Amino acid sequence: MASRATPALLLVLAAAPAGCDDPPRAAPVADARPSAPPPAPSREGCARTGGVDGVEGDPSCVVTSASEDAMRAALKSLSIRVTAAPLEVVGGGTALLTVTIENTSSAETTLFLEARARPAGPRTDWSRVVGVPEPRPAAPEVPRLLFPMTTTDSHDRDVDALPTVAGTGAPPPPPALLAVHLRPGGKLTRVVSWWALRIPAPAPAVTLDGGHRYVPKTTAQNLTPGEYTVTLELPFYGLGREERKVTTRLRVTRTPLPDGGLKRGF
Repeated sequence: MASRATPALLLVLAAAPAGCDDPPRAAPVADARPSAPPPAPSREGCARTGGVDGVEGDPSCVVTSASEDAMRAALKSLSIRVTAAPLEVVGGGTALLTVTIENTSSAETTLFLEARARPAGPRTDWSRVVGVPEPRPAAPEVPRLLFPMTTTDSHDRDVDALPTVAGTGAPPPPPALLAVHLRPGGKLTRVVSWWALRIPAPAPAVTLDGGHRYVPKTTAQNLTPGEYTVTLELPFYGLGREERKVTTRLRVTRTPLPDGGLKRGF
């Protein structure tokens, strides 16, 4: 006769879990920590103040492109000046010119500069100037921030008549474009030397008897007393030549005689 399970045993069997089922798992708890923001995209250019010479050799300042009007727009936030020390120089003497580019606005301003290996067009033939050593073999052309200088007298005439030679015919390499982020009140400076000298044009070459060709040289001479205007062109990108210019004035005094100009009695 088949055995019958008691009611108590049926309740126990019904409450017992099946041996092949996994125990229930707890729901995953969401991470309450906020996720880190994505890193900000890096911008081209460098942030600098002080001497502009260090910009030339800093690869982080190099950018691939810039708007033609970017530098012109930045001019509205800049104060550009050149100061001379001393303001009065004897003929043949030297003064130091300091170019200062200052951000006078309350926001950061970006300057766009162009570094060139050499200027376009004919180059100065320094071999025809007395006292200048013969040029050495050409070194690799390295882009530099050029500050061409011109000195004019009170009649607006250039005091130098530097001899030139034609270029190689090949166009100069394209300029390297540099971007400098200048903080409010930040300054970039460049110091250049100025000599109270003029270089007259050399005499033309002549052919002597026997077919020998003679190429005369020229000699630098002391500037005569008077007022002179010194103009420098800044290496701003995308600006015309007149927009790049900054000027200052210096006075040249008479060169003292070696003996002080004293009369000698014999």
